[in-house]
Amino acid sequence: MKIQENPIFFQNWDDFWLLLRKGDRKGLEGIYRLFSHELFKYGLALVNDEAFIQDCIQEVFIDLWKYHPSLQRADNVKVYLFKSLSHKIYRESKKKAKWKMEALDDLGATSYSIESMESTLIGIQREQVIQRKLANGIDKLPLRQKQVIQLLFFEQFSYEEVSKMMGINLRSVYTLAWKAIGSLKKHVISLLGIVFIFL
Repeated sequence: MKIQENPIFFQNWDDFWLLLRKGDRKGLEGIYRLFSHELFKYGLALVNDEAFIQDCIQEVFIDLWKYHPSLQRADNVKVYLFKSLSHKIYRESKKKAKWKMEALDDLGATSYSIESMESTLIGIQREQVIQRKLANGIDKLPLRQKQVIQLLFFEQFSYEEVSKMMGINLRSVYTLAWKAIGSLKKHVISLLGIVFIFL
């Protein structure tokens, strides 16, 4: 699925989007090169299945090409793509009953990096233990709560952008975030306990 790097004069996603809407494949390729890595990371944070996420991303880009004549001007292509991938993962996972997700492996766990004074003081080995505990807590959240946490705190989208991406109202975003944080509370307490033991 990887597209080889080609020298293209356009570097702004807005330029690529315009090319795509006009039916120029360079637009699709440019958008893919700009956002595929971020989309893959985001997808893996929701469902720890690389092949499944690659398939979903491929389908998002197939749909982009298929429906390019009807695409509208996008205020933020990244938000549009994250929303498309979220919906694709949600629909496909529901079909295939993929909600029983595997625990994150060490590589996946490192994406939930905790840069704090505490983790620095207790050393790399203990930092990895903390990261795994937090990642494990996030991995056990229901998908919609996990999505909100990932989009808000790791991808750093605003509550308003998350609302648009997930197709829910702003109040529901706050509610999901509140529930997710509440569910993580026991993991955070456990995490802090480990920090204080080793300080």
